[in-house]
This record gives sequence, structure tokens and C-alpha cells, in this order.
Amino acid sequence: MAFNTRIIILVITSLLLSVCTSGQKSADSNPSQESAIRSKIQGIDFQLSSSHSDEKKRSSLLMEKAKLLLQIEAYQEATVVLKEIQNSKEGKDVEHLDHYLGTAYLGINDTENAIVHFRKSESVDKNYESTTRRKMYAKALYQEEKYGLALGILGRASREKDFEKDILFYETVANSFMQIKEFKRCQMVLEEGLQKFPESTILKEIQDRLSQVLPR
Repeated sequence: MAFNTRIIILVITSLLLSVCTSGQKSADSNPSQESAIRSKIQGIDFQLSSSHSDEKKRSSLLMEKAKLLLQIEAYQEATVVLKEIQNSKEGKDVEHLDHYLGTAYLGINDTENAIVHFRKSESVDKNYESTTRRKMYAKALYQEEKYGLALGILGRASREKDFEKDILFYETVANSFMQIKEFKRCQMVLEEGLQKFPESTILKEIQDRLSQVLPR
């Protein structure tokens, strides 16, 4: 059990790192860039406090602020801003709100709410940052141990032209198949993954575990 848990923790950690590097944090640990983004946020706050904007304009400014907060991984702050938009009169008409709510909730490890909003986003934002969203959606499902659903999301995503089967894809899919005892499929994914990424310790550990359950 400890061996199995270690693999799951490694995959979740890898998935979190992959999602963060896929575009959600453009500031990328650069203090000066983060400071510049904070300055932009202050400018937006000034506009929000100094003008009597209509609801539509206010929602637009709040969304701009939320996107900037997500760039610097200020997920808790972003969640508060996005919920304000959600609760406003214009909330239902704001584009991509569920996509960003899912992203923010995932950032604070509220996977249940993240799943709710990613599911909605899959319907209303079908072609908006679909590859990134589906990786995040799969991560949330994986953390909730909904391996079959995570596999379904990644399977559909992998058929898109711009989807790259990276090391994380193979590690997540192989371990998910292992969890639902689809050992033959797990073996197929492992073989393909290890051909492309022979250095993956996670794939090697899953392979060792698989060898204990498959007939020799």
C-alpha cells in the first residue's frame, strides 16, 4: 500500500508542476515581473473604487484582475474576485468564468469545486484553452481518485491536434489504469511511455508493480 501511495503522490506532484508550467504563471518566480503585475492590479483597483461603472464594465475589470492574480498564482485572491463576478448580475454572461473558477479552485486544492466548474467549462468553453483545461480537469479528478473519469478526459484530449503526449500523460494514464485494474491497457501505455521516456522513475515503479500482478 505504501508503494502504491508513493506512486500516486509522485504523479499528483508531477501533474501540479505541469499545470503550473503550462501557462498559469507567466511571472515564473520573477520578483520584478510579479511586482509589475501587482502594479497593474492596483491600477484596476483604483478604477474600481474611483468610478461608478456599470455592472458590465465592473465585471470586465474584475475579470482582468482575476487573470492577473492567476498569473502570479495568487489563487485565493483570484477565487474571491471570481466569486464576486459569479454573484453579480452580469455573472452569467461573463465569458470563460467557469474555466477561471476551476483554475482558481484547483490552485487552493478545492478539487470538488474545481471539478464542478471544469465540467461546466467543458460545455460552454469547448475550444477555449481546451488542452490546458483538460489537464487541470484530469488532475482534479485524479486527486479525487476518479481514475476512470480522468482517463476519459485525457483520452479525449489526446485526440486533439495540439495535444502532446508528454511524460506526465503517460505517468498519469498508466497509474490510472493500474488503479482500476486494467492491467493490459496499463502495460500498453507503459511500453509506449518507456520507449519515449526511459528515464521516468514513476513509469519504472509502475512497471515493477505491474510485473507482480501479471502472469509471467
